[in-house]
Amino acid sequence: MADRREHQSPPQRRFTDERPGFTGAIGRDTLVEGLIRGTTELEIWGSFDGQIEVEGLVWLRPGSRVKGDIAVTDLVVEGELDGKVRATGKVDLRATCRVEAEITASRVAAAEGSQIEGRITVTGKAEEVVGYSERRER
Repeated sequence: MADRREHQSPPQRRFTDERPGFTGAIGRDTLVEGLIRGTTELEIWGSFDGQIEVEGLVWLRPGSRVKGDIAVTDLVVEGELDGKVRATGKVDLRATCRVEAEITASRVAAAEGSQIEGRITVTGKAEEVVGYSERRER
């Protein structure tokens, strides 16, 4: 009989590991202005100026630039962000991010090396910002 461990998935360390994939994207060298609203998994590689209201994960990839208000379930920031953020879930500020924002979220994690200016309000039970060091490739 084969070892059962061979068929088990590795443990998930990041909340983003469990996500199925993205259903929407703004590509590199693309500027979008306006309002994005919906229930989706959205990744932004380019620039966005406006308002984002998404029930789901929004991921600002390295090199992205977002200016405006964001209301989401979860947010990962690897690029630049200027605005207000309200997340019902988690905000993950990665080592490559440059953030000038007012952030309100249930949970916040900030990687060593992230550049943050503004105010962070944590509404979850822990009520603190958790720091961490990047240890694996994205």
